[in-house]
Amino acid sequence: MREVRWQEYEEFLRQQGKVIIENIQISLTGRKQIATLQPVDFELEQTTVWSFPNRGTWATHQGNYRGNWAPQIPRNLILRYTQPSEWVLDPMVGSGTTLVECKLLGRNGIGVDINYEALM
Repeated sequence: MREVRWQEYEEFLRQQGKVIIENIQISLTGRKQIATLQPVDFELEQTTVWSFPNRGTWATHQGNYRGNWAPQIPRNLILRYTQPSEWVLDPMVGSGTTLVECKLLGRNGIGVDINYEALM
C-alpha cells in the first residue's frame, strides 16, 4: 500500500480522465451536478435484513460500478454506532461513499485502499 498524493491524482486525471473496473469505464472528469445533499425521507433500518431497491443518489453518490455500496448502508452504520465529531475508518475507500456520508453527518473520516485503480 502507498499513499496517493493530490498531485499524483491530478496528474492521473490529466493523463487518463477515467478508470476501468471490470470492463466498466467510469469518467472522473467534468462537473457533477448535485441535486440534493441529504436523502429524502431517510429512516434507520429496523430489521437485520436491509434492502435498498432505490439506491441513494444524493450528494455525489453514483452507482456506476458494482463494487461500491448503496450510501444507505454506511449512513445506517454511522448513525447507529458513532456520534458527531467521532472518527470513522474506511479500509476500502474506493469511490468514497462512506467518507461522503461522514462529512454529511458531521463525522471525521479516514479512507485507505490497497487497490490504486479503485480510487475515484
